[in-house]
Amino acid sequence: MKVQYDQAADALYVTLGDGEIVARTVRIDAGTLVDVDHLGRPMGIEIIHPARPWPLQDIFERFQVQDDCRRLLEELQGAPEGAHRRPFVEPVQLVGA
Repeated sequence: MKVQYDQAADALYVTLGDGEIVARTVRIDAGTLVDVDHLGRPMGIEIIHPARPWPLQDIFERFQVQDDCRRLLEELQGAPEGAHRRPFVEPVQLVGA
């Protein structure tokens, strides 16, 4: 698994599979996309504005996601429902030299 965060785009991409080519992208909601291979297995998940709640249950119901990937996604999503603290809420501040 590989996790990439693009601060300029405020987008998070989690690579779930290696070696397979993405055959299509499935839109879960306006800011959540799942890349799948030719067999429909999830290869990666893109979350736009990841500080918002993610539709993880929808993803888990529609796709077979390995347990370790589930745990990572849940951890990345942040605090439990109703809590105020989530990763990616505070932008990283860059300081010039």
